[in-house]
Amino acid sequence: MRHAWLMMKRRYWTVDAFTRERYHGNPAAVVFDAEGLSPDTMQAIAREMNLSETIFVLPPTEPSADYWSRIFTPQHELPFAGHPTLATAYAMVTSNRAKPTNGDNVLRQQCGIGVVPVEIQEDGDDMRFVMTQGKPQYRNADVERDLAASMLGCDPSDIGDTPVEIVSTGLWWMIPPVRTLKAMANLSPDQRLIEEVCREREAIGITTFCPDATGDDASYRIRSFAPGEGVPEDPVCGSGNGSTAAYVAKHLYPNESSFAYTSEQGVEMERDGQVFVQCERDAAGDLTVRVGGNAVQVMEGVLHT
Repeated sequence: MRHAWLMMKRRYWTVDAFTRERYHGNPAAVVFDAEGLSPDTMQAIAREMNLSETIFVLPPTEPSADYWSRIFTPQHELPFAGHPTLATAYAMVTSNRAKPTNGDNVLRQQCGIGVVPVEIQEDGDDMRFVMTQGKPQYRNADVERDLAASMLGCDPSDIGDTPVEIVSTGLWWMIPPVRTLKAMANLSPDQRLIEEVCREREAIGITTFCPDATGDDASYRIRSFAPGEGVPEDPVCGSGNGSTAAYVAKHLYPNESSFAYTSEQGVEMERDGQVFVQCERDAAGDLTVRVGGNAVQVMEGVLHT
């Protein structure tokens, strides 16, 4: 048994990402100064926090990075995730633990997919954090409309005409389009079936979208389900939005050199947040996906480890 006097105290914050309002958006726990914690202990802390993701901040091993972020769901470590990236950048800057050093207002976060740039966009007291996600990749999902509808708990006619596809900008998400806001609001997902089908196809879960929204500034409504990670529904998912943006670029805007939009997510969970998305194609046709939003601190505390 470990004596209490041998335990280390480590500070942590919880941060709501993709929102300016506390108790909205997607909460993440950011554990500072995580040196000495084993992966098993990190996983146990993530289960204890029981949020979509808990982040452990370490000194970088990549020379170009400002810090190293290890990201855990209640079930597994992830190579990348969007709202933890945003939450960690916010926490590191706001707590004065990191700041841009290259004169470009960009933090560089090391994670499992490499070094992710996070630009800090300031407008008075307002800060928006915009991450450049991984290079888009696409795989055939081998999922017909009937199976997609069964997973989401809707009628097959509610599934859109473009194909169900598995897309990654850092994490592989299955993307089925949904036609209407009404269908999105009424989804009754079969969590067991989602976990089973996504595991077979090596996707983390389903992110679905429809080309409509209720917010004045939003163009798309998004929902994300990852029961295999212990996350039945993620309130506002940065990696899911990135994969959706890559899907939208391929299927809805195949000839556009650039476009931008705002999506809304978390409405059905009463944790609504907004995600800024920007896509650009270079002369060779390669797509860059940038995803951003605001964040706000909710709690801080001390872990005894």
